[in-house]
Amino acid sequence: MKRTIHHVFVFCFLSLFAGELSAQTYYDAQKTKKDKKYYVAFSYGVGSARWNSHFYDAPLYNIDGSVLKYGDLKLQATNPMFCYDFSVSAPIGKIRLGAGIRFEKFSMDKLSLISSDSSGRSIPNSYLLFTENFWFNEIYALMQAPFSFCNGKPYSLEYTMNAGFYGYDGIHHLNFFGNDQIARTYHISAGFLLDYEILDYIRVFVHPEFEYKYFHNNQNENPSVIVHNIYTSIFSFGIRCDVSKL
Repeated sequence: MKRTIHHVFVFCFLSLFAGELSAQTYYDAQKTKKDKKYYVAFSYGVGSARWNSHFYDAPLYNIDGSVLKYGDLKLQATNPMFCYDFSVSAPIGKIRLGAGIRFEKFSMDKLSLISSDSSGRSIPNSYLLFTENFWFNEIYALMQAPFSFCNGKPYSLEYTMNAGFYGYDGIHHLNFFGNDQIARTYHISAGFLLDYEILDYIRVFVHPEFEYKYFHNNQNENPSVIVHNIYTSIFSFGIRCDVSKL
């Protein structure tokens, strides 16, 4: 878990550094008021998620309440997902800042049990039937840093970064996210957004991004520990409106 948290901090640092570099190219001395955009955006996305999970002294239940596995469990899974996203943003200095909400639907069919071979490598040694459909509900702060070479053109390219918290609902398997709803749930994402102006104040866009989610159950559930590390690649497309021109 320490290694995972370390990777997250490195990811955050590199994302912020990349965002600052792109932001330095955004505004110049000739930038006028008409170049400042205030966006309301909506998008739909599809993607794939990879799970690395650890259950320690915690049971993994079936839908009917029976115990599938118990003990020190390392699990992996890969599943498709889709999402709806709504956000607002406004220019602040060299970048745009804002906030948004996202609803992600995950569908799972099986889990891989992981063990270590003689060389210490992690390998799947069996599978568990685990049919599940549930939603992640995210709230996040966002940063957008446009690149200056797109100034004055009908298209723009931006570096984007989101960070926030999430909840979940619709889960049918008991204890997959612990017994207590007050858990540690963080997410962060980074990507690029390319848009094209189809009307004076309306643009369509595509937005590939990579997202990381972290889950750790509440410490009140000790000695049971449940940790999920979820890595998701998402490709979204949508529309956004510059409300300053309305």
